[in-house]
Amino acid sequence: MRINWYSLGSGKLQKQPSPQGWPTGEPGPLGESWFDIEDAQPEELRQFLAPLSVHPLMLDRCLDSAVVPGVISYGRAVLLEFPAASGGEAEGPAYLTVVMQSPVLVTIRHGRIPAINDLMQSLVGEKAPRLSHLVQIVYLILDDLTDLSVQAETEVRDQILGMAKTLNEDPGSIHAGDLTELRWRVDKLVSLIENQLYVIAGLNASDNEALQEPHRKAYIQDLVSEVEIAQRGIYRLETRVNDLHAYYQMAGNDRVEKRLRILTIVSAITLPLALIAGLLGMNVGGLPGARSASGFVIVIGLMIALAGIELWYFKRKGWFD
Repeated sequence: MRINWYSLGSGKLQKQPSPQGWPTGEPGPLGESWFDIEDAQPEELRQFLAPLSVHPLMLDRCLDSAVVPGVISYGRAVLLEFPAASGGEAEGPAYLTVVMQSPVLVTIRHGRIPAINDLMQSLVGEKAPRLSHLVQIVYLILDDLTDLSVQAETEVRDQILGMAKTLNEDPGSIHAGDLTELRWRVDKLVSLIENQLYVIAGLNASDNEALQEPHRKAYIQDLVSEVEIAQRGIYRLETRVNDLHAYYQMAGNDRVEKRLRILTIVSAITLPLALIAGLLGMNVGGLPGARSASGFVIVIGLMIALAGIELWYFKRKGWFD
């Protein structure tokens, strides 16, 4: 288990030496502190969270590997489990469990969430913003994670636009697997953004006293509006992917129709030629031209002329368009 410890004082976030557990026997004397935990085993988490005396249900949610997005509030403590965009397609979903019980904030990472590291560096740098309370840190964390979802949504939108252009210019270069993968990305984003909105809306509706001050409430309400916009955007992308798939099927049907049309033309041309060859190939007497020296040439010329007439007819009727 790795613990990143930051103390909040005089509007500044200061990094502290990484402890193995609580730096003191109890959290009270520490002042406002933020503990970020990575790669923790359930028993390690249990021991670390014990001094907080959180509600047993909240503790179970922290230790449970099957993370479910949502918000729980008991007394002064509030817990939320927030999904985050994964860094790679092959990775499973990443979640951040947040436990806030003044004067302590604990974040527990489930999976890789590099955005937290970037946020930490920005909050302790020379140009770090002034921080007044732990709720502000929670807002900044959630804001960064929702920004990642919007960024992923923008990348998918650009990919849809590129694939639509390719379908228009060269439909044969697009494969069904490309569209299936694109639809899977959109479906994951739909689920991710819906879960994020569910958590933020629950946080906005929470009766926890730390969230009731108007200026703090405004942070969460702003996040709700941002994720609602992202949700409407991903729903539009879902519709565009469906339209793209329909266009792909239409282009595929058109290619099949053209091939069948060519096969029909070939069959229509060769059928009378095969009939002539069959008639003249019968081993019976009285066949015209059988004893003529130029009979073969006449028949070949007749067959070529017949094929030419059929080709001219099909072209005139637009069968090759």
